[in-house]
Formats: sequence, C-alpha cells, structure tokens
Amino acid sequence: MGMMNTMRTRMHVILWILLILFIGSMTVGGLVGGADIVNQLFGRVDASKAIAVVNGEAISPDLFYHQLEHNLEQTRIQGIELDDRALNFERDRIINQLIEASLINQEIEKRGIKVSDQEIYFELVNNPPQELRTIPDFLTNDVFDEAKYKLALQNPQGDEWRPIENYVRQSLPRQKLFNQIRAGVHISESDVRNEYILQNVEYTVSALVIRTSRFNQPEFNPTEDDMENYFFLNPDEFHQDQQRVLSYVEWVKSPSDEDTLLAKETAQDILSRLKAGDDFAELANEFSEDPGNSTPEGTGRGGDLGWFGKGQMVAPFEEAAFSAQPGDIVGPVETDFGIHVIQVKDRRIENEEEQVLASHILLKIDMGPTTREKIKNAATQFSFDVEDYGFDQAAERNSNELKKMQPLTEQSMFIPPFGYFPEPAKFAFENALSTVSDVIESDQSFTVLRLDSILAEGTKEYGTVLNQIRTTLTTKNQMDAAKLLAENLDRQLSEDKSLFEKASDINEKIELVGPVSAKLGSSFQKIGRHESIIGALLAAEVGQILPPVEITRAYVIVKLENREDIDEVDWEVKREVMRKSLLSQRENEVLGAWVTELREKADIVDNRKYYF
Repeated sequence: MGMMNTMRTRMHVILWILLILFIGSMTVGGLVGGADIVNQLFGRVDASKAIAVVNGEAISPDLFYHQLEHNLEQTRIQGIELDDRALNFERDRIINQLIEASLINQEIEKRGIKVSDQEIYFELVNNPPQELRTIPDFLTNDVFDEAKYKLALQNPQGDEWRPIENYVRQSLPRQKLFNQIRAGVHISESDVRNEYILQNVEYTVSALVIRTSRFNQPEFNPTEDDMENYFFLNPDEFHQDQQRVLSYVEWVKSPSDEDTLLAKETAQDILSRLKAGDDFAELANEFSEDPGNSTPEGTGRGGDLGWFGKGQMVAPFEEAAFSAQPGDIVGPVETDFGIHVIQVKDRRIENEEEQVLASHILLKIDMGPTTREKIKNAATQFSFDVEDYGFDQAAERNSNELKKMQPLTEQSMFIPPFGYFPEPAKFAFENALSTVSDVIESDQSFTVLRLDSILAEGTKEYGTVLNQIRTTLTTKNQMDAAKLLAENLDRQLSEDKSLFEKASDINEKIELVGPVSAKLGSSFQKIGRHESIIGALLAAEVGQILPPVEITRAYVIVKLENREDIDEVDWEVKREVMRKSLLSQRENEVLGAWVTELREKADIVDNRKYYF
C-alpha cells in the first residue's frame, strides 16, 4: 500500500516528466511526442492563444513553458546559466519539437493507427518508462527490480497507473508509425562491406589538382555586360526581404574612474599584505583574474609568467618589470588588461637578450553595479526627454550621437558592432514608423531605438551586389577553364599514363599532390573528402587513373597508387555490428527526410514572436 501511495503522490511529477521526455525526444532516431496528450492535459486551446497552429490544431503555450522550464532547470542543476543567445536557441528547439509532434500525431490519425489494451499491457510489462525505473520502491540495492515492478503492476490499488497507461497509449502508435516508415529501409551486403572499407582500409593516392586560384589573369574577369545580364537574368538570386532601418542612441557599458580606483585600492591592500610577509603565490591564486593562472585542478599557478624578454609584454608592464631588481615587488601598474602587482624573481642574459623571470597578480577593471546604474539612468533620462522633446531634440539636448543601424530583416540576430542582439529586429517589425523604444540592454550597452523607415520587399539594387556578381562570374569562368584543362589532360592520360607524373612540370596550372594515404571515411591531405571520389575509388583497381572530378574550386584527377588488403577475420567480427549501425543510420535519415517533407507540406502559423 505504501508503494501505491508513493506512486500516487509522485504521479503528477512523473506525468510531467514523461510528457517532457515524450515531446523532448522528438528527434530522428527516437521520435515520440504529441498533441493528443497535450489536449488531454489542457483541453483544446483557442488558436488566438496558441504559440503555434499546425494544420488548424493549436499548440498550448502552457506545454511550451513547462518544457522550457524543465530544460532550464536541468541546466541550472548542472551549474549552467544560459545567455540570451542560448535561451533563444532553446526556445526555438522546443517550438520545433512541438510542431513536429503535432504533425506526427496528425499522420497517425490519418493512417488510422491504433493500439489495443493487450499491446499497452505488453509494453508496460516489458518496457517500463525510464522514469518508473527510478522510483525507490522499485529498486533493490539501487538497481531496478523487475519483480517488484511487475508485482505492483499486477496489483493496482486504485488509479495510480492511469497516467502511465495514457503515456504508453500515446507512444505506441508513434512506434508503429515509425516502424512502417523504417520498413522500407534495406541494407545490402555490399553496403555493409563498403562501410567497413570506408572505416578500416587505407588507400594511397596521387592527384593532379587544377585549382581556380591558378587562373587569375584579367581575361577571367567578367565584363560589365556580363554582370548586367547576370543580374537581370537571375532576379531570384538578388531577392531582398522587407527591411527596416533604425536610428539609435547608445550608452556603452564601461568601467568608470571609480571602478579603476577600486581596483587600485585592492592592489594597495595586496601590497600591504605582501609587505607584512604574505606569500605572493598564495595571494595570486586568491586574487588574480588572469585566465593563464588557472589550472585544471583549480590550484592556480601562483601568478607565474616564466621568463620573457623585451617586446613580449605591453609597454607599461614591460617598463615596470625591467626597471626592477630580483626580489622587488612593483605596482600597481595599469595596462589595458587591468591593474597589476608584479614580483620580479630573477634576471638573465640569454642569447644576448635581457630576460626577466616574474609573476603577477592581475585585477581586472570591471564595471561595478553603481557605474552600471548610472549608465542605465542616463539612458532612462534620455527616454523621458524623448517624450518631452522628441528623439532628435533629446539627442541634441543630451549631446548624444545619433547612429544608424544597418537595414534589418525580421530574422536579423547579429548586428555589427553589437554581436548577437535580436531585440532591434523584434522591435522594428512589431512597431509603426517613428516609434521609439524603451531602454534596451545588450551585452555591451544600453540603447534606445527609433524606427526610421521601411524598405519594401523586392530586388536588391544593382550597385549593392556588383562585388557578389563579379565574384560569382569570375569563379564560374575560372571553373570552366579548369574543367577544360582537366578534360584535355584526361584525354592525354588515356593515351599515355606516364604523363601523370610529368603534368605539373609541363603546365604550371597543374599541381601534383601525393602520394598521400588515408581511409576513405576521412580526408586526403590537400584533396579533402568528396563523395564522388570515394565512390570511384571503391570500384577502382590499383594503378587506375580516375576521370576528372569537380571539388571545391578545383578539378582533380586521382590515381589509385595502393590499397590495403581487407582483414577478412576483422571483417567477420565487425560485420553484424556494422550492419546494425548502418541500418540505424539509414533509418534515421529516412525518418528525418520524412519529417522534413511533412513540415514543408504543412500549414503552420508560428506565433512565438507574440510570446517572447
């Protein structure tokens, strides 16, 4: 009875964990999840309040936030705090999982896939969910005890098994669906054999490489007519989504004079402790913020810098160190890195160069909370002035510089010089012209934005894409020339194989590479790894010269110099494991392609921008 009480007490927690695992495993190779169980938990959700709508079916914001909170809690347990970029990535990942879960549930309903009570019971008996395997009452010596589990399953005391049954009732149809899709995947003996060869057999090749970089003469540059024709004949290549242009005022987050003074006062305290007899190395390990002082064990390096000569350190540090004598402690010394306290241990002349052996304690000058608040207050005051005087007048009254951001699309995430900063694009596409934002904080500053203009969707202006067109056409001309040379060389080699070793001497545009050795599953030095070359080498005979193959900005003619013999004993040992691995890989590829196709054909309304 106690066991059943434990289960009933924990069941709401177990159910949420199962649901999160259920949705969270919506990746190829273990696709489970669904909207049906969501509807059971929350009821049907009005589309206007849905975080996404998939073919008319809503995805509940509650489910999204429970999943997100669970994932964030797991990262916190691991001691990880997500920054804005990582948090946005996690949100996107969960939304995509929920959308795929909904699509898969719809496909199950479309195919009429169902499960019987007998199948559910069989699954509960033979494949209990992992969360149940951690319930203390099911453990013996901290190991899941199947006998205890089955005894509880066969002797229910109430409805404690109902949520677990519902979970299994949802997951089994997905297993059936994926088994149907996997059923069409077959692996032949030759597939397995080739996979073994890729991973275990070393090939030695030589190659004649004809790179586009060798064709750098002016004759390969496109004419103005060529570029104009390319622009007008390929409008899709120069499509421009709607863009929005923002002005902004920025208050950079940087340390103040007070922060510098605080670091210097800490340095003086350290100097006082050193004068009183404290050990320099111990103080370095306690105070130094130099990343180079860290050790994997966390013990620190005592601030040790080793021997260094002139020109290896920044000027103020070098001047202080080389002006001191062995045993001297100097500081505080200010550099771009912060405030230093330096201990000079020894001096010497090495190869006619004066060198110093020293240690240091680095105190970084960081922006303190008071400084941060002052900077934020300045930005806030500007916002108040905008309400009274307008954006331009407020900037003029406060002597702020008005700056322009590059035009933003709705997907703009990285903004020079801010780095990862998605808030401006979100603001720009959710507000009307001339709207002024609240104070927005980025990693490096506080900003206030104004939406200045909207650039309509269309084709980019010709002048803005000239360099892109010139590069494209120049590369095409070079590749065409490299291909022509490769084809001519191939014809000559078919008549005289001895030309292979001489070709690079005859024509400076041809580079002889090799012999180089590698397994086909890896990469050949100076050639790389290319599927077309691998396929040809698998079928080639030693001494055979392969036809020209296009690789990245080059054409290559490969000669198979040698191939290791297959270790037939090793092959027999590994073949079955490799068959299963290859089959699993192919099944995952097929499942991934199937999910992608479902998504491409679906009618999806993504409302995440209204939630975060």
